[in-house]
Amino acid sequence: MSDGEGAAPDEGTAEIIRDQLGKIVEAKHVPYREAAEVFLTKFRKVRREYVEWVLAELADEEHDDVVIPSAVIDVSRYRGSGLTTLVHPPTTECWDQYFDQLTRKNAPGLEELERTTSEVVRLLADPHEQDARRKGLVMGNVQSGKTRHFAGVIARAMDAGYRFVIVLSGMNNNLREQTQSRLDHDLFTDPQSWVHLTQTGDQDFNREPNLRATFGRKSLLWGCAVVKKNSTRLENLRWSLSQMPVEARRRCPILIIDDEADQATPNSQADRDKISAINKKLRAIWKLVAVGSYVAYTATPFANVLIDPDDDEDLFPSDFVYSLEPGDGYFGAERVFGLASTDPDDPGLDDDGLDMVRTVTDDDELKPPSKAAEREVFDPDLPPSLEDAVEWFVVATAIRRHRWQRDHSSMLVHTTHYTAPHFAMQNRLQVLCAQMEDQARQGDLQRFRESWDQESGRVVSAAGERMLDWIEVRHHILEVLRDIEVIVDNGLSDDRLNYEDDRPRTVIAVGGGTLARGLTLEGLVVSYFTRTSNTYDTLMQMGRWFGYRPGYDDLPRIWVSDGLDQDYAFLARVENELRDEIRSINGSEYTPTDVGVKVRTHPGRLEITGAGKMHNAKLVQVGMSGVRLQTFLMDGRPEVTTANKSAADALVAGAQFEPLREGMSARIARGIDNEAVRTFLKSFHYQDDLKTFTREDRATAMDAWMAKNAAGPTWNVVLMGNPALGAAEQYGEFRLGGANVAKLARTPLRKGATPPKLDFKAVMSPADRLLDIDPSLYGGQASGSEDAKIRIRRDYGNHKGLIVLYPLSNRVLVSDGTSKASRSRADMPTDAGEDLMAFGIVFPAVEGEGRLDDSFVSVRPLVEPTSSDEEEDVFEGVEE
Repeated sequence: MSDGEGAAPDEGTAEIIRDQLGKIVEAKHVPYREAAEVFLTKFRKVRREYVEWVLAELADEEHDDVVIPSAVIDVSRYRGSGLTTLVHPPTTECWDQYFDQLTRKNAPGLEELERTTSEVVRLLADPHEQDARRKGLVMGNVQSGKTRHFAGVIARAMDAGYRFVIVLSGMNNNLREQTQSRLDHDLFTDPQSWVHLTQTGDQDFNREPNLRATFGRKSLLWGCAVVKKNSTRLENLRWSLSQMPVEARRRCPILIIDDEADQATPNSQADRDKISAINKKLRAIWKLVAVGSYVAYTATPFANVLIDPDDDEDLFPSDFVYSLEPGDGYFGAERVFGLASTDPDDPGLDDDGLDMVRTVTDDDELKPPSKAAEREVFDPDLPPSLEDAVEWFVVATAIRRHRWQRDHSSMLVHTTHYTAPHFAMQNRLQVLCAQMEDQARQGDLQRFRESWDQESGRVVSAAGERMLDWIEVRHHILEVLRDIEVIVDNGLSDDRLNYEDDRPRTVIAVGGGTLARGLTLEGLVVSYFTRTSNTYDTLMQMGRWFGYRPGYDDLPRIWVSDGLDQDYAFLARVENELRDEIRSINGSEYTPTDVGVKVRTHPGRLEITGAGKMHNAKLVQVGMSGVRLQTFLMDGRPEVTTANKSAADALVAGAQFEPLREGMSARIARGIDNEAVRTFLKSFHYQDDLKTFTREDRATAMDAWMAKNAAGPTWNVVLMGNPALGAAEQYGEFRLGGANVAKLARTPLRKGATPPKLDFKAVMSPADRLLDIDPSLYGGQASGSEDAKIRIRRDYGNHKGLIVLYPLSNRVLVSDGTSKASRSRADMPTDAGEDLMAFGIVFPAVEGEGRLDDSFVSVRPLVEPTSSDEEEDVFEGVEE
């Protein structure tokens, strides 16, 4: 403890003073210094030096006790670093103004906001400490109030002594403008205190050569700028800061809030010596901050936690990672879609979601062509599922109006990122709404009555809202239809989805990229979403339906393409595990740099984030039990196909093929040794983009798993053949290990179909997983789902692995009548190799060893110690 002022009180007196100060702080929400003055006024006989001694003791404890329950921090960077200024600022003027503004709006969760903003501010650099700098991450949830939260952090930071706040607001103009508008309305309100360096509209950051004067020695002003993550705007900011002398920058503590920090901020160049443009600008800006803090805010921090923690110049959150929990009433992925199971014995959902998700099966009609000229005239009819969605939007808005919820009501239509089809969609929806209005004027409300019959009561309001009778709803239908606007919000549109408190809107918003991240759709009731993505972060961010639905939590409905609901349930699992891992090491000796938060990988097509942001990630845990993989991408050049044929010959050397089953042209060789299979997988020449096999860390981990779990003659090899009459003459024969089969007639996808890259989309059917198992053992069970087939293989496969070889003919034409004619398929290139062969592989089912969806990546090895030498062997070489 440091020396207090004056004499020390005896232990009993000190305890009484401490207790009384604590009660005043809690009751009046004031810092300890202010509480001390209240205490001395009330207890005049207590010596001031005793109170000062207790205050000094409390200050020392603030330095030593820096454990924050929701954060992983580098404690060594905080001890003795002036936290008292941040915990007990000299003024609370900015925070009080902001908090009062929210109170007047009856904003929910203010107590939680007060607590969490105070905790985050404790983690910032002390603005009065020379050369103090901090980098951190606040992990929120999609549409969970991140803007409101970082506005509170800004307010508290300004009270503590920060002078200039820079908010980086994503990459789209409409998101920057919405963020600017909200902060101007709620936070940057006092023209006597704030200097606005950006404005709404097109007033983004320009070069400011006089920042030194704005933040001069005698100035008491605060500066604010909301800046789009654009190279030109960021260069303007960097140049402006560079014009301030170092001493001037030291007197101007800067807070950088990076909203949507996983977008554009992380370096997307795989080569460490190369830096992507936005990342390079942000590094340069951060380097010019002499005293200050960089705080990344995102709901999808996958790219941020995979930044190289050893690169001090990059923006890895090395000082703290704070997990911001959503408040009561939040709709997240788990609540909406359920929680995907990771138990191979019980696949599906561990927890069911709400009955508000509807599967779109007719979305093929809305997929625009790939050629730009064709997209310009693309104007399909609205599918029935979209009409259903619009009908429920009208009914749900009518229900809200009867409940006296007459604020904004919105519907999202997101079917493609291409801009041209949005305008055609707008026109179709305007025609539909006009037809609906005409019908309603004539008293025909049948379609809305059917929608009410279908949807009402399927979700029970957690807030106790009563579902209305149809007679109550029908009176508002025509009124809602009169108010509906259909707008397009995209890069080519003059419309922008602006919401004004004094003019409630009832709007159907059609768009793509500009509606896919950060932007809030006020009063969102219905979402129609048929676009997909291959990355976790993009897919989660496109879910604008997440968030709070006060007073109408029973009304939201979401129409999504078949399969997207399972994707979101899987992402709910990923998100939960990420938060659980951070919680598990809160208050421990691990720092953000040590931890290397691990992220679960997807067993199929989904990637964690863009490939360029994954270059620091290493596979640290893998499970392969029962996993099915296939080479649907093929390199068909003759020299490659010849080499792969040789690899297959070596695989079955000495094996005996026999007919698989009566009536089939396939052959099977049983009891192939695991070492031969491992050699085959290593020697096979894969198409470069087939990341499942070409990523070195994954291939190494697979091989390590096989070495441990599949030793001995544990594999069966099936050679598929074409059963069609005359197939051998038409398509050629394939000879392997003494067996002859007719080649298969498969055609690649049309786009880019050249020998170096042939995309077949799939070569292995789900039923092929069971080829080596006698059907009499499982009967009709195989007609079920993929999960049913997994169970059959586990129950009847005798712990054997399976490789299926698919010899493909290079003589197949789309138009020859033997293949399904399709606009998406192309003739097989005649210059492809004669020995073109794909394969599928099903790994042995091994109890307790997990499936591929039990694989994780991280920038660090697991922090937990392994429990045995055997476990260490499993991961040996995985991270090299």
